Amino acid sequence: MGVVGALSEATSASEDALRLLISVLAGYPLAVVHRTYFYNKPSTVQHWFFAIVGASLWFFNCGTAIVHALGAIVAAFLITNFIPGTNASIYAAHVCFLGHLLIGYWFSETDSYDITWTTPFCIMTLRFIGLVMDVYDGRQPTDALKSDQRQTAIVDSPGILEIAAFGFFFQGTLVGPQFSLSKFRSFVDGDWLQDKKPPKSAFLPSIGRFLAGCTYMVLHQWGQFWIPDAFFNSDAYFNLSFFWRWTWVTFWFRLTMYKYCAMWLITEGASILSGLGHNGKDIEGNDRWDGVRDLHIIKWETGHDYNSVVESFNCGTNTFAKNHIHRRLRWLNNKLASHVLTLSYLAIWHGYHLGYFLLFGVELGCVQAQNQLYALIKRTPGWTEAISRPIARPIIWLFGKVTISYSMSFAFLMFGLIKTKYWIGPVKSLYFIGFLIYFVFWPILHAFLLRVLPRETKKTTSMKVDDEKKHI
Repeated sequence: MGVVGALSEATSASEDALRLLISVLAGYPLAVVHRTYFYNKPSTVQHWFFAIVGASLWFFNCGTAIVHALGAIVAAFLITNFIPGTNASIYAAHVCFLGHLLIGYWFSETDSYDITWTTPFCIMTLRFIGLVMDVYDGRQPTDALKSDQRQTAIVDSPGILEIAAFGFFFQGTLVGPQFSLSKFRSFVDGDWLQDKKPPKSAFLPSIGRFLAGCTYMVLHQWGQFWIPDAFFNSDAYFNLSFFWRWTWVTFWFRLTMYKYCAMWLITEGASILSGLGHNGKDIEGNDRWDGVRDLHIIKWETGHDYNSVVESFNCGTNTFAKNHIHRRLRWLNNKLASHVLTLSYLAIWHGYHLGYFLLFGVELGCVQAQNQLYALIKRTPGWTEAISRPIARPIIWLFGKVTISYSMSFAFLMFGLIKTKYWIGPVKSLYFIGFLIYFVFWPILHAFLLRVLPRETKKTTSMKVDDEKKHI
C-alpha cells in the first residue's frame, strides 16, 4: 500500500479524491519554484517546466491514461498549424476533443461521481476547442471580429511545446481555471512582472483565497456527514412534509456546491501566487488579482437573482460558453435559440446522464421566467418605483434569495445524484415542482398578467426620461 492509499484508509476519503486534492495543493510550492527559478527565463524554458510538471501531475492522477492528453496535444498542434482559420478546424476540434471526451464518458461513467482521466480531460477539451477558435479568429479580418474575439485572437499558431505547456499548466490542467492562450502568453512573457520581479502584492490575495477554499472544504465535508446523498432515498426523508423535503434538498445543494467552490478557490490562490491571476491595475494603481477567478464569493453567497449566479459561479466556463458558443450564434438572430443551444452544449460536455440535461433545462426555464418578470415590472406603471424604495429592498432580496435557492436545489437534485434511479424518487416526492412552476404555472400566469396589467404609455416613458435628464 502506498502513501496515498494509507491516507485514504486513515481519512475514509477515496484515493482518487486524495490524489486530486494533493495535486491541487501542489500548485502552491510549484508556484514558488516558478517565481524563484523560472519567471524571467526564456519562454521555451518555462514551457518545458510547465509541460513536464503538468504531465507528472496527470500521470500521478491518471497513470497510463495520460495518453489521452498527449493525443489531444498532438491533435491541437495539427489542427492549429495545418488547417488554421478554416471551418474544418472548428469541426475537427469538436470531433477530436469533445468527441474523444464523450467516448471516454461512455466507457468510464458509473453510478457515482467519477474522478477518472475524463475529469481533467473535460478541462482540456474546452481549453483546446477555445484555442482552435482563437486561432480561427486570428486568421479573420480584424474589423470582422467582436471586441471579445479581438482580445483572444491568435495570429501566429503555437508550436507543439507551447500547446503542451498550455494544456499541462499545473494550475489549470486538473480542475481549471479556464484561460486563453493570449492570457497564458502574457503570463509567460512576464507582462505581470514589476521591474522584472514578481510583485509581492500577490501573497495576501493568494493566502485569502486558500483559506476561503479550506473553509468551503470543511463545510462540504461536514455536509457530507450531516446530509449524505443516500438520505434522499431513505424512509426518514420520504416521511417528512413537503416543505421540509424541499428544504433539506436546499441545504444539501448549498453544502454540495461547496466542493466546487473549495477547489476553484484553492486553485485560484496558487494561480495568483504564480502570477497567472494578475489582471492589471485598478483605478488607484493597485494590482488586481482576479484574472482567472471562478468564484466571486460575496456575489455567490448574497446574490438574489439568476444573473448573480451566472456572474459569480464557474466564471471561466461561463465566459467560454458566452464568448465561444453563445455570441457565435448571433447569426440565428434569436436569443432564446442561442441560449438553448449553449446550455445543450454544456450539458453534452458534462456527459450522458439525463439529469445533466434536465438541470440545464430547468435553468433555462428559471432565466426565462426572470427575464419575463423583469420585463413586466419595467412596462407596468408604478412597479419600478415601488420596488426601488429602501423599505422594499430587504423584501425583494429575501424573495429572490429564497426563490433561486429552492429552484436551483430542485434542479441540482437531478445533477448531484447523477443516476435516474437515485433522483427520480426524491423528485417525485417534490411533485416535480420545478417543472410545474417554470413550465406550467408561470407561463400561464405570465400570459394572464400581460393581458390584465396596465402598460406605460410612450408619453409617460418620455416624461421619465426627461425627468432623469434634468436630475443628471
